[in-house]
Amino acid sequence: MLRRAAGVMIENAGWPQRRRLEELELAVYKLSGYPKELRLSDGSTVLVRPMVPADAKELLAFFQRVPDEERYFLKDSVVSESVINGWANHLDYDRALPLLAFDGERICADGVLIRHRGDARSHYAEVRIVVDPEYRRHSLGTAIMRAAIDIAWDAEIDAVQIEFVDGIQDDARKAALTFGGEEAGTLKDAVRDHSGSPHDVVFMRIPLGRSWQWSRY
Repeated sequence: MLRRAAGVMIENAGWPQRRRLEELELAVYKLSGYPKELRLSDGSTVLVRPMVPADAKELLAFFQRVPDEERYFLKDSVVSESVINGWANHLDYDRALPLLAFDGERICADGVLIRHRGDARSHYAEVRIVVDPEYRRHSLGTAIMRAAIDIAWDAEIDAVQIEFVDGIQDDARKAALTFGGEEAGTLKDAVRDHSGSPHDVVFMRIPLGRSWQWSRY
């Protein structure tokens, strides 16, 4: 049985206003611990919480700080104001749960937990992570990846899947390996970079069984 978080009150300076989780249509994920602080490897902290519509402007600014050669491999045109506003205006946490990390008012990482609606794929979720270049040496990507995976585990999802562009997203791939990631397959020459050079896409799966439960303590 999936756990529900509806009706939990959250109040924190990181939220644009006081909200009830039930107003944000959270029917699948257990989020009573959010907003929450994550401590990074340099001792600093960031605030992590689900995205709300008022975050659109700052989220666009965040993606504009990501190098173009990295944005090129993302699945959406993330520097398009209409794309970002579309996300903000049609948040569906049952389908895609965006987690944003804040350093003050600045978004420094975006993690998305994507749940598949079809019964055949409902036992696993997909995780996508993007981190501001200025914060990558402090294990922020690893921390927000773990936060997303923990939410998936709380929802009793069996595994999460992450895909990486070989030679481009190798640091994130290493982070997945630290969480017990297993290579599930490779698409040879699946994407091309700006210069036309091909890159493989590697799929990794992280099982969320008893071993993940033990890793949380």
